[in-house]
Amino acid sequence: MTVAFTPVTVAARARRLPWGQTLTTGAAGAIAFWVGAVFPGPAGEFPYYAPLGAVVAMSSTVMGSVRKSVQSIVSIWLGSAIALAVGAVLSPSPATVALVIAVGTIAGTWSWLDDTGHWVPTAALFVLIIGTEDPVAFVSAFGGLTLIGAAIGVLMTVLFPQLPLAPMERAITDVRAEVFVQLRRLAQALHEGRPPTENEWSEHRAQLEPAVQNMRAARQLVVEAARANRRREPHRLRLERQLEQAASLERVCLLVEELTQLLEEEERAENDLVGLGPELRPHTARTLFALADLVRSGDGRTADPDVKADAQDALSALVDRIQEVRVGDSPDNELFTAGSIVTTIRRCLETPRPVSTAEEATWTP
Repeated sequence: MTVAFTPVTVAARARRLPWGQTLTTGAAGAIAFWVGAVFPGPAGEFPYYAPLGAVVAMSSTVMGSVRKSVQSIVSIWLGSAIALAVGAVLSPSPATVALVIAVGTIAGTWSWLDDTGHWVPTAALFVLIIGTEDPVAFVSAFGGLTLIGAAIGVLMTVLFPQLPLAPMERAITDVRAEVFVQLRRLAQALHEGRPPTENEWSEHRAQLEPAVQNMRAARQLVVEAARANRRREPHRLRLERQLEQAASLERVCLLVEELTQLLEEEERAENDLVGLGPELRPHTARTLFALADLVRSGDGRTADPDVKADAQDALSALVDRIQEVRVGDSPDNELFTAGSIVTTIRRCLETPRPVSTAEEATWTP
């Protein structure tokens, strides 16, 4: 599949880049390098270790920056200690290098270090090879400057914290679009004159899970970024709204998945007795089309009240039709599929609740 690069797509991709974090990281590295260059003593000969500490400490969240800086410094000091211990007994050689890397790699698997564990063998190798002449002085410069750089990185994150509300908004939009597509596909499948086959149902299934997983990751990031973030209060209402949207959409996704599985199992051509039949499939399809329009129209604060009313009317018409077709001359077990579909759709309708004009007036994006 060839991706066309147009000015619109290039601009859209450029907007998705983490420009704020990029600028903050660059500024932190520059400040750290200047501090390292003017640092007195032998440490001033290795000014590049200070921006290294700033880079490894940078994160999109304040708490993440603090955590990464502590983990990175511990990893570097642990690797330095391994190199000092081995270097005190053995002189540098291929075998010594292999030993230091092996021990550092094992030590780097410590779960608390998380993804900073690779710094253990790296730091050990630096100290063993570069700090041969005066290992203690080199370790002091290496560990000290990276610590200073990490502190600068944390400070820059605290002063200019990121609050990734835009990625969260895009993730929510993507999930809403996938749910809309899934509901439309289900409705189109039921709109045919006959029930779909098992293979045809599989062709009507959208991929909700990747979009939902992306939304969950974006939600986790924005929740963590809001901790100890001075920008949280000015954007508190928008943040709360996004979290509410994400929770509602995730619930709708589960309901739509349940509805999809029910239709695939009960309303397919291979079954001797289908759950809906030709009398109820068109009404169910119209209800699903209306539900798809409601999901697309927005969340609880922006959903169109008229679209909500249309969806409720479509559901009421489906319930009436079920009563006309089934009640009186059909056993109760034949009502199971239709009743389950109605219940699931009703639960979906209750999730994206429109707000009144008075409520909307009190909300500021």
